[in-house]
Amino acid sequence: MRSSEAAAWTDSMALISLQRTLAASACAWMAGGAIAAPDSAALATDPAAMTQLVEAVTLDVISELSVSACEDVGAPSAPQMRDAWVAWRTRYQLPPLRVIVTRVMTRKSSDPPWDKLVEPVRKRVLTNATPDQACVAMAREWDGPGMDIAAKYPQAMPVARALVQAKLVAPPTPLPVAVEPARGQLLLPSQVVALTAQRGSWLAISDEAALRKMGQVYVKGRVARDIRYPERFHLVQERGGRQAEQLIHLKFNAEPWVGREIVLRGVVTSLSRLSMDLADAALVNDASGLTVSPLQQAPLARKEVLLQRVMSAPGQGLSEKDLVAVVLHGEANYNYGTRWEEDVRFLLKDGTVYRRTEMPPDQLNVAASRQLEPRRWGRWRSTGKGYEMQEQDDDGRPLGEWKLEKHVAMKPWPKDARLEGSFSRSSFNGSMVTGGTSATRGIRFTKDGRFERSYSALSSTGSLQAITGTVIAGSSQGDGSGSSSTGGGTVGTGLGTVGATSGTRTKDDGASRRGRYQLSGYAITLTYDDGHEERLLSFPVDGNGRSVYVGSGSYDLSK
Repeated sequence: MRSSEAAAWTDSMALISLQRTLAASACAWMAGGAIAAPDSAALATDPAAMTQLVEAVTLDVISELSVSACEDVGAPSAPQMRDAWVAWRTRYQLPPLRVIVTRVMTRKSSDPPWDKLVEPVRKRVLTNATPDQACVAMAREWDGPGMDIAAKYPQAMPVARALVQAKLVAPPTPLPVAVEPARGQLLLPSQVVALTAQRGSWLAISDEAALRKMGQVYVKGRVARDIRYPERFHLVQERGGRQAEQLIHLKFNAEPWVGREIVLRGVVTSLSRLSMDLADAALVNDASGLTVSPLQQAPLARKEVLLQRVMSAPGQGLSEKDLVAVVLHGEANYNYGTRWEEDVRFLLKDGTVYRRTEMPPDQLNVAASRQLEPRRWGRWRSTGKGYEMQEQDDDGRPLGEWKLEKHVAMKPWPKDARLEGSFSRSSFNGSMVTGGTSATRGIRFTKDGRFERSYSALSSTGSLQAITGTVIAGSSQGDGSGSSSTGGGTVGTGLGTVGATSGTRTKDDGASRRGRYQLSGYAITLTYDDGHEERLLSFPVDGNGRSVYVGSGSYDLSK
């Protein structure tokens, strides 16, 4: 595997450190547990064996993330790649191993930190000059000797069995199989809206109540994972690059069927226009006697398109002669917190308008964007009071009425413009009752062309937890000198409160947050001291230098 480009994705010190941390942490926890079987205990607490189990599962996690990245980048080989991954993980019985490792960490009250792998793995795919070739190469690797889990990690399966035998982890629970041929109609995720209109909605009822309310139902879809919560799964409906916006949430561990299209029998314990929950489920082997319900199917929506798929090189996108204006509107959002949200649109001379805020207009690949994300386009016209705009649907057809918008035209930066001062933007997500996070991001500019980014965040529990004597808080911050984080608090118990504090930890030298900047047109180029570069949408929000737009929002000059 080391000879291939795909295999190189796993060759990082960060990944090695993660695997070792997971293995050592799991072993330490298991060594302190009550173990019934001596032989199982010896193997279950063997660091080398546990490391093999963790590394085998981590390889499966990386493979799944790679499939997801190839799907997101629009690689033509993505469907075949997903099938190859499913076949590989099934061949080496990786699903039950993944369940066991996830449960070990969950019992430690800490989820496996696989989310740290998401961005590095995605970046490998997204920054590849020929991503589809890389995706094809990785699909081939799953059939090669370098991905032979039994040979690479011979202790993985035995140590997993030992954990179960020692009663340190509950074994994966097999899903019942409906052996009798199914008869009747089956539901698709896109029919959830019509089903709700027909039967009404309900929340969190028992399996018995669900059976009385609606009886058993049959559903069909592809099993997908909520990447934020490793043991939460749902059914999705896809066709031709589009997907139903409604989901069928599975109230059981569906790890063995991730990536597969399956038919299930179960009861509906929750139903709304957005989703339904399926519980007390059984796998349907013979679905030949089922027909799709005649309920109306909601239109499938185009999947969100990655920015890079509609971007071109600087100066190769939307030309100045085709651009009438860049317009902006901002307003406060008090929904579960407080934050200032802004909407940027590009007005073209042909009467079309584009809605997306992350890139300068001279990098917008108009042809690719119109094809891949027509819903981000619409029509505009000037009125005596400003601009009227009309949206369009996923097929490029007019959608709804013309609306008078509040957007105002922004001026571009003059060539070689310079800024001076510290600018910042703040937000709060959450509530004083349940707790939340307040965050501030800043950029300091100097007239000699230097900049320094900074951030600070404070998270804490709210007044609801404080009633029981529980107050937990954590903070993080970073600037051009480095970054650090601190956490601590007290937890109320029947015998009083217990307090703990974690120390401040320096993470880096700040080179990834400082460097040189250049302003021109509707763009800012940030060249960081660690070597990486960003080119972002930017313009002065007002004419007196008190507010500047950078990336996806405006920053105000600090007093």
